[in-house]
Amino acid sequence: MTGQPSRRLAAAAVAALMTLGPTACSASDSSGPAPSDTAGTPSPASPSTQPPPDRPQVTFPWSPGRPQLGVNVYWVDDPKDSEGVVRAKARRIVDYLVTIDANSATLSFPFFTSAPRASSVFAASSTPSAGRVGIALDELHRGGLRTALRPLLDEKSLLAASRRSWRGNIEPADRDAWFGSYRKLITPYLQVAQRDRATTFIIGAELSSLEGDPRWRALVGQAKQIFRREVAYAVNWDSYLRRPIQMPVDHLGIDAYFPVQVGDDASTGMLVAGWERWLDQRAKGPLPGLTLAEVGVPAEDGAYRHPAAWGSTEGRALNLAVQQRWFTAACEVARKRKMAGLYWWKVDFHDDPLKADPARDRHDSFIGRPGEDAIQACFAAWGSSSQ
Repeated sequence: MTGQPSRRLAAAAVAALMTLGPTACSASDSSGPAPSDTAGTPSPASPSTQPPPDRPQVTFPWSPGRPQLGVNVYWVDDPKDSEGVVRAKARRIVDYLVTIDANSATLSFPFFTSAPRASSVFAASSTPSAGRVGIALDELHRGGLRTALRPLLDEKSLLAASRRSWRGNIEPADRDAWFGSYRKLITPYLQVAQRDRATTFIIGAELSSLEGDPRWRALVGQAKQIFRREVAYAVNWDSYLRRPIQMPVDHLGIDAYFPVQVGDDASTGMLVAGWERWLDQRAKGPLPGLTLAEVGVPAEDGAYRHPAAWGSTEGRALNLAVQQRWFTAACEVARKRKMAGLYWWKVDFHDDPLKADPARDRHDSFIGRPGEDAIQACFAAWGSSSQ
């Protein structure tokens, strides 16, 4: 692992002092989406002390006009975690992100629906409550990171209905009821995002079949009465290419999983050319109004052709170079196109970077792998050039 050893050791020392329950490097999972009232009215985040002076500091702090050097943090809640453990895990995430030169983080969490045509959504036991989300946002902000909050529709119940179902093709039988249910669910999260100084609230992600619905205008308007900063939307890559995205938001991000039909030994230049061909279908030249809201690929054979098909430790062979070259190419494209920023997918909220096992962890992880080195090299070059 390359990087800045003294800063990594500082983060390790802090992590060693934390009192945490059991954690794992692999993504958390839930046994099933049982409805829960965890999204209720937020309680105030408990006060936290200022970080000790030896904790790593953000190298390239974000400010308007500077790039968002970001990582997605995905949080499937463990209800057994106390609020103190939640805060400690958030601090651990901050320390890791800062050591790889990130200046931004998007905190994503799952919410649920019962079927592709269901007219309601709900929080489950694996959905962190608004109060717990507020604790994490507070720690991320105190660590010097630009923060965004993003609800993400879980797909387990959709896949149970059909292998072809996903969040992008839901068709609620009653759209008025669906949007009303969604407004009720996100309201407490908008409140904590405002209170705990998030910069952006991503009001939807990859909901392709609902894009352009006139009900979004009322929902975004109601959201802005609570959250008085940037409201954004993350569009899936294929929807972005297929049609103009009519969403009444301040900013658009792309969940960028453009397939590139090349072999595993393809050069970074070949991957850059593949990305450029896709983007050129919509626009050539700089794209300062766009953010790559998700960029990821599993470290395994064949991933360039299907970058969104997340692997595991079974099946396809581990290939660390595939992930590293993909990340390097994505960064080059984002910088060349003068985009607003880039967010890698993902770090699990429960991950302990000090326990990463590059040879055995899930293939979608980049912690401790050459992909992590590519991320830090990207952030260091992009951040220093923007100062």
